[in-house]
Amino acid sequence: MEYFIGKSNKIKEIKDYAQKISNSPSPLLIYGETGTGKEVLVKYIHDIGNRRAKPLISQNCAAVPSNLLESILFGTVRGAFTEALDKKGIFEMANGGILYLDELNSMPIELQGKLLRVLEDGVVRRIGDLKEVKVDVRVIASTNVEPEICIEKGLLRRDLFYRLSVFYIQLPELKERKEDIIELCDYFINAFNRKFNKNILGISQEALEFFYNYDWPGNIRELRNVIEAIMNIKDEGFITPKDLPHYIKREHKGLEELVSEYEKRLIKEALALYNGNVSKAANFLKIPRQTLQYKIKKLGI
Repeated sequence: MEYFIGKSNKIKEIKDYAQKISNSPSPLLIYGETGTGKEVLVKYIHDIGNRRAKPLISQNCAAVPSNLLESILFGTVRGAFTEALDKKGIFEMANGGILYLDELNSMPIELQGKLLRVLEDGVVRRIGDLKEVKVDVRVIASTNVEPEICIEKGLLRRDLFYRLSVFYIQLPELKERKEDIIELCDYFINAFNRKFNKNILGISQEALEFFYNYDWPGNIRELRNVIEAIMNIKDEGFITPKDLPHYIKREHKGLEELVSEYEKRLIKEALALYNGNVSKAANFLKIPRQTLQYKIKKLGI
């Protein structure tokens, strides 16, 4: 299976879990930051599951205007509105297969209520139609913001979260699974060798050390783009430090700086979760309020 590269413990656990749930018709919710491989995971689940011969249809909820998303999901009948035609929505098109809704937190709240009804009843109604159509679709959705934060900010209905998270997977950032970098590099190098008709043999140990010391804020997508950029210029041999972008070759961070960054991220997430309420954030982090106030000032949050 070429999809979902990695042998780290976190990825092994996710693969094992994905295999166990691949044949279920129940919904799945995935959380992962941008570039962590959410769509790749969905393709992996589709390809190993019992719906592999049926459609996998993906829709990014942030990629279309909110007033068009409903017609894309549920379809239309002629005359429902100006220029409306008899057209299936992607629920009908995905019948028997899987519908993947990416960036669910970008879907309007009122439309989330209609999605919840489809999940509960298994029927859709095209815009402007009176009849309902039965559909057999497994829904997989994802967010690029933690679901609890989405709920607190009014971006995700709590009842929809409960319905979708029958199964739940959180994808790690690349900096949390750096042992997978070498395998990912090999995969991308082989892919771009074929695409660009190049003969890159691999990545040198010195260049790899820079990759290990870099945090990859853009995650796997950023790594892929770095490899692609290098291989547009380089024709053969190994990728070496001189081929790398300058920002990757900056001096790597020490333990104290890494701990401070991690602490800062946790505090910012807790404050966001409780809309800046320091007392509630401190209680969530299990530290005294005075300690949290000191850290907020010290870390410049």
